[in-house]
Amino acid sequence: MHTTWSDLLRPGDASDFFKRQAMPAFDPGTADFIPGNALWLAELSRIIYRRDVQEQRVPPHPQRSRFLDEVGLRTLGFYACARVGAQAMLVQSDVLPTYAALVFRGTEQDPRDLITDLDVGLATLSRRSVGVHRGFQRALDSIWPNIEARLRTLTCPVFYTGHSLGAAMAILAAVRRAPRAVYAFGAPRVGNALFAAQTTDLTIHRVVHGADLVTALPPTLLGYRHVGSRHLLPAQTIPQAPLSLRWRQPPRRLADHAPIHYVDALDKSP
Repeated sequence: MHTTWSDLLRPGDASDFFKRQAMPAFDPGTADFIPGNALWLAELSRIIYRRDVQEQRVPPHPQRSRFLDEVGLRTLGFYACARVGAQAMLVQSDVLPTYAALVFRGTEQDPRDLITDLDVGLATLSRRSVGVHRGFQRALDSIWPNIEARLRTLTCPVFYTGHSLGAAMAILAAVRRAPRAVYAFGAPRVGNALFAAQTTDLTIHRVVHGADLVTALPPTLLGYRHVGSRHLLPAQTIPQAPLSLRWRQPPRRLADHAPIHYVDALDKSP
């Protein structure tokens, strides 16, 4: 099956959430990297792109809440800032053992997201001060107070996750309030070396599929450094469209960033 631009740019249009492969039991008792846990969180990072009644008066059917309900998850809260274009949801399992997942949405075809992604300047240019990506920080700031207030009420293990911009926000959120673990899919670099040093006591699983271009941005020349432990997923065999139709297919390094490939690659991870 060819990768389409829709796979990359409109992952919420899919209708096969949690159905592409058998979903294993989620283990909230460990912060270690477990492919089964990663699969659940990758699917949550994909379904957060699907709009529901909180954003759209007539949302697509089946609704996001229905997909979640079918796999024993319910939404505790949805958080959004129209000014910045940041979104996140908090879900909790209805089956034992209970856990919660805070899921941040990644970049959409929205000028506000483009502004966020391109505001690559570090909040501080000094190498002796902690510096983070201004755009990512502004996006998290816009929704964090309400999220943090809800997190304080939870007694079960909480995992943070997201794809792309969402992964960056999950990493920033972990520094503010530590979760059991972060699963960051296709994460760009978030801050400088001193920021990375702040994360050493956190469990951050930075999952990279193939040659995903976004994971190489922003460049280290600007002072950015990656955080956490890197988990490389094997690149999927993505058939190339005929040359005359190649324009319908994103280039390989962009195709590797599509959320659907993270889900499918986890089925093949050891």
